[in-house]
Amino acid sequence: MGTQLPFPNVHPHRWNRANSGTDYEPCTALSGRDLRTLNVDAGSVKDAAGTDGQTLRGCRWTYLGRQQNEKWRVGQFVGNSISLQADKQSKSAEIDIWLPDAVIRGRVVGVHRLRGDHACDTYVQSRAAAVTTLVTYVGPTPPPPSEICDRALAFTRATISKMPL
Repeated sequence: MGTQLPFPNVHPHRWNRANSGTDYEPCTALSGRDLRTLNVDAGSVKDAAGTDGQTLRGCRWTYLGRQQNEKWRVGQFVGNSISLQADKQSKSAEIDIWLPDAVIRGRVVGVHRLRGDHACDTYVQSRAAAVTTLVTYVGPTPPPPSEICDRALAFTRATISKMPL
């Protein structure tokens, strides 16, 4: 919370009782250099919240080096959550696909995508909250889901050590 956000905070209730279960701040977890290492454009950062007091707290970015008519995005968000198991139960519709959990730095990471969607997200428990990393692809020829999930896992891998247990 002590590091300045990379954008003007126009939401006085950006931190609220729906996303205060951890003090992890996705918007300041990685330096510009760290983001470039992941091929993410640090200058593209935007607040994930569209309104004041929104449940999620976090940021979204675009990737560097995209081709014409395609766009890769990554976002990382915090929202209070009891557990990965509870999240899996709440996201258990026919369109939900839970891939095998990953283990990064000794922590269990849920990996999820939606059937037919060009997105993949990861879930890491941080105190009483979930830290979700979401990678999306928009373009004419979608890559295989594994490529999208690999990007979500790479961003998670780069930030997980900063997320309190």
